[in-house]
Amino acid sequence: MEDYAKSNYYFIRLILKWKVQFGIISLISLIGAFVFSSEFFIKPKYKSFAIVYPLNITPYGKESPTEQMMQLLESSDIRDAVIRKFNLISRYDIDSTKKTWKASLIGVYESNVSISKTQYESIKIEAIDTDPQIACDIVNEILKELNLKARNLQRSKTKEVLNLANWVLDLKKHQLDSLYSNLLELRVKYQILDYGVQSKEVIKGYVKAISGGKGSGSLREMDVMLRNLEEKGGEYYQEWSFYNSTLNAYNIAIIDRENLVKELTKELTYTNEVSSPFASDKKTYPIKWLILVISIASANLFLFVTILMIDVRKKVIE
Repeated sequence: MEDYAKSNYYFIRLILKWKVQFGIISLISLIGAFVFSSEFFIKPKYKSFAIVYPLNITPYGKESPTEQMMQLLESSDIRDAVIRKFNLISRYDIDSTKKTWKASLIGVYESNVSISKTQYESIKIEAIDTDPQIACDIVNEILKELNLKARNLQRSKTKEVLNLANWVLDLKKHQLDSLYSNLLELRVKYQILDYGVQSKEVIKGYVKAISGGKGSGSLREMDVMLRNLEEKGGEYYQEWSFYNSTLNAYNIAIIDRENLVKELTKELTYTNEVSSPFASDKKTYPIKWLILVISIASANLFLFVTILMIDVRKKVIE
């Protein structure tokens, strides 16, 4: 404990001995940091951000809607669209003649644009730029591209289902045409229009013709009709049942197709904005007070170490 107190006293005494030098170096570092952190040397940067929740997004597998939206936001399509829109190659002073220019561009982009999930399952999109309006516009463009990409993905899936619905519709239409042709043949060739009604009426007519003593011509007609009903009545009934069930399926397929067409042409949005981006009037970078503190502390630490080494050397020589 005594050695510790002695060492502390030694350091304090050393600082007091060189207090003028510490004061001068602090003043010089303060002025230097103030000058070199000015806009003449470092362009100030401004931040804009948006906080959004996913909307109308159908997740794949076990992913949540938030995770699905994160995947979309981090896609290269959205990044490349933003880079083209704001000509970020030029804005970030990227030398496109170099071999690694793409990696450099992506690195600078990712240092200026960040996408992160919050603890409340929302997503925060941040952009930093020397122009506060550009920073705001970049966030808005990311949201716009997200809507376009999500809409295109959804429409792509809907088109696949629509193609299947069209195939089902065509199949049912072909089945209806085939069944109708069979029914038409039975109606024309065998004069069967309604199996249930005709069976009852023909039997009634046949009984009346026999009991009333009508001519053989009338009985022959009744007999032919009975034979037609016996031979083709079951087939007609079966074809008619198939026709009705197929017609019902065809009508359902039409409704499904209409709903898919509506789904395909809908202009949905896929984000619910909790905080909308705006052009900030307060710079994010550089933080002048932090630069000043670090500069003064670093300069004084360097001076203290230098003085300490000089003092220790003197004592060794003595």
